[in-house]
Amino acid sequence: MFKLQFVDNRQPAMWLVDQRLTIGRDKANGLAIDDEGLSLHHAELRQEDGKLFVWDAGSVNGTFLNGEKVAQKAEVKAGDVLRFHLIEILITDPAKGAAQPLPAAIKRDIEKPVLPQWQLKAMTGAISGKMFLMDGTTVLGRDPGCDIVITGAHVSRRHAEISIRSGQLWMKDLGSSNGSFLNGKRIEESALAHGDEVKFDAVVFKIIGPSQPVDSFDEADMTQFRPAIAPVVAPKPAPVPAPIAAAPRPAPVATPEPVVKSAPSPAPVSATPTPTPVAPATGPGLGPVVLLVLAVLVGVAAYFVFS
Repeated sequence: MFKLQFVDNRQPAMWLVDQRLTIGRDKANGLAIDDEGLSLHHAELRQEDGKLFVWDAGSVNGTFLNGEKVAQKAEVKAGDVLRFHLIEILITDPAKGAAQPLPAAIKRDIEKPVLPQWQLKAMTGAISGKMFLMDGTTVLGRDPGCDIVITGAHVSRRHAEISIRSGQLWMKDLGSSNGSFLNGKRIEESALAHGDEVKFDAVVFKIIGPSQPVDSFDEADMTQFRPAIAPVVAPKPAPVPAPIAAAPRPAPVATPEPVVKSAPSPAPVSATPTPTPVAPATGPGLGPVVLLVLAVLVGVAAYFVFS
């Protein structure tokens, strides 16, 4: 009995019990896979005479067996890998012993983490509903050599290019006559996000981006929190106006008045009494003293002369 195992383990493995198993996005299928790249009824597995076959049910993005596109019907053996758009399923048969080793490319994909993919989904025109996996640089235009050929009277031969830079999807207009539009606005070059719509003439594509576009919102929240710190600092200057309140100023206003009053009582007036020794009134009282001193001096001089 065959067993179906999702390479990325997105869904539990399942046994192929029925002779016929339908696969697609519609929940009515025996194996429903929720992925926008799958058609509602994408493919079918059938068991006939102990053998397993896969049919493509006219899907938009195709059914692949070991990397080769299935035109209509192909036999599937244990160890083969089926791919429906980007969903890979390994076919095993435990009844025949140990499972065969995975192909090297598939093994590498299992060992490394599954990275989200950027895709374009055509919303209008002849390619409506078709999904395009973005890898490197993709050129869109009317020229048959473009990666995605767009038919339209106003589409330039090489109209625009969409590329992945450091995990981010970008669109650049290649000098088209009628322009490239992002969400209704004409642009020369711009980053793209999940859910955006790009338009070239009348052909519209929807951007299918990584399944975790939450990081950018976290950063936005963080930038909103940072300004909130400013109000916490702002209240601190509020007390500053209180000390600035000119409560001390009344004191300086009162001090000038004492200064003016002290000026009228001049110190020089009180100093004028010092010339009192010069007053001549006391002069006559000193005469006898002077004469006495002179007499003593004369006597002393005479003593030295006559001795």
